[in-house]
Parts: sequence; C-alpha cells; structure tokens
Amino acid sequence: MMIRVMIFNAFYITTCLYALVRGGAAERAGAVILIANFQLSHWLISPLPDRYGQTEWGMFAVDGGTFFALFGVALISNRFWPLWMTAVQGVVAFSHFASFRADIIPIAYGNAVALWSYVLLAMLGVATRRHQRRLGRFGFDPSWVWQDPAAYFAARRSDEARAARTASERASAR
Repeated sequence: MMIRVMIFNAFYITTCLYALVRGGAAERAGAVILIANFQLSHWLISPLPDRYGQTEWGMFAVDGGTFFALFGVALISNRFWPLWMTAVQGVVAFSHFASFRADIIPIAYGNAVALWSYVLLAMLGVATRRHQRRLGRFGFDPSWVWQDPAAYFAARRSDEARAARTASERASAR
C-alpha cells in the first residue's frame, strides 16, 4: 500500500471519528456524507489499469450526490462550513468534466478529483473543533436554524443575551 494512501486513510478515519464523536448534529451529518462518498467512490472507481483513463461516471454520480447532500446541510444549518464544503465539492464534481479533453492525462484528472478530499476533511476537522470551542464558551451550540435561540433572531449575539440575562437576574436579586 502506498504511503499516500495510508496517510489519507489515517486522516480520513481520524477526522470522521472526531466529527462523529465530538461534533454537533451538522458536523456528524457532514461526516456521514463524507464517509458515504469515500466508501461509494472506492467501490465504483474503475480498476487501476483503466483508472481515470476515461470519465469516471460512477464517481461523478457519487460526487454530484455528495454536492447536493452538503448543499442540503448548508440550507438548514446555521454554520458557514457547509457552504465552503459545498463549494469545494462542486469543484470536485466539475473536475470530472476535465476528462472530456483528449489532452488531459489520467494522473491530472485523478489529482483534480482526489486531492480535494484532504481539503474537505480539514474543513470538517476545523468545524468540529470550532463546535467544541463554542460549547465550552456558551454552553450550547445549536446546529440547525430552527434550534437558534430567540436572541439570534433578535440580531443579538448569544453572549450579549446571556450578559443581559445575568444583569437582570442580579438586579432582581437585590
């Protein structure tokens, strides 16, 4: 097994497990989407001698489905990272069209599709870490737009709302 594959698999397993165990609902959804993408891609890719020699239609379908799944998470999540991951996944999906050019060598097509996986995993890892920091700072971190507290809808930051609530509790205690 090539060292590059071993490094990717370690990064993939570590990041997805971290998101599944320590992430909020949105981060867990992102991890499940990436796990499904990587596993389906593994089963649908052409055999090694023919790999990326022509358009990988099975992988294109998986990458397109992943794009729409991440887009769905972006629509209902109150996070920014799903938008970034959707954009990167769009680049991955559109990279399959590079195979339509006769002068594209297979390794360039393969790299255009595969190397973005590292970026997606890094984004998921950072998103999970930021979720943990928000939990530590505020004590809560809603994942979906319908879970946002009323302070969000009133255009007030949650820490300002907590400070106002604490001040009013102190005033009423006197």
